Amino acid sequence: MDHNTVNDMAYLGLLGFVLLCFWFFRSPWFKGVSGEFWVKSALRSGLGETEYALLNDLTLPVRGGTTQIDHIVVSRHGIFVVETKNMSGWIFGSADQRTWTQTFRRKKFKMQNPTHQNFKHVKAVQELLGVPQRKIHNVVAFVGSARPRTQMPPNVVWSVRELIKYIKSFDQLLLGEDEVPTTVKKLSEGAVENSRKTRRNHVTHVKSLSGQQGTMLAKCPKCGSAMAKRTNRKSSSEFLGCSNYPKCKGTRRIQ
Repeated sequence: MDHNTVNDMAYLGLLGFVLLCFWFFRSPWFKGVSGEFWVKSALRSGLGETEYALLNDLTLPVRGGTTQIDHIVVSRHGIFVVETKNMSGWIFGSADQRTWTQTFRRKKFKMQNPTHQNFKHVKAVQELLGVPQRKIHNVVAFVGSARPRTQMPPNVVWSVRELIKYIKSFDQLLLGEDEVPTTVKKLSEGAVENSRKTRRNHVTHVKSLSGQQGTMLAKCPKCGSAMAKRTNRKSSSEFLGCSNYPKCKGTRRIQ
């Protein structure tokens, strides 16, 4: 093997490595993971550890299965259950509507009202802790480039900065000083182990839910965003598509 051949092989190997890195860092999975890491880091630094305790990616047991919660912030001002949405485009919806609409490049996608979706998480936390619902705050944070086109509920925010500001705006004392570590301990001990088996069982539980509401609770297998029912134009068959399309093209079959 001559010197030029060796150089060509080394060049092709390097080019392949660069292309692989380019694909990896632009993949929906990496964007989802890095996005969640960024939100966790921003919350931790923006809120501080002395007044606020942060729990991330908790899977809690519910009747008949499990539910996944993105973030829970515990402080003397209450328990903040946070649902994050990394989405693009324009968002249309109101507090009372069951479904909201995302428009992106002249395409429209339906999704479950995220405040309604997160209310199920709130109820799971309430049942686990056995506390009044007034001590739990339902918060939805859009952390991508999506922006509202209609009047939104006050508990829906549009950046991590707004999320931190919203949490800090609560000044009424709802938990005693000794209740904060106790609450964190109960949540940690009550959560299901975060493993591949847990995630697989959660997806199975979501798939078993019937109707449009059930499909909207599903998480995208690539980036973790909510999924919505869509129809294939050619075959007229229905499937679940990622709400973060076209940035993410994750899909699931409806069973």
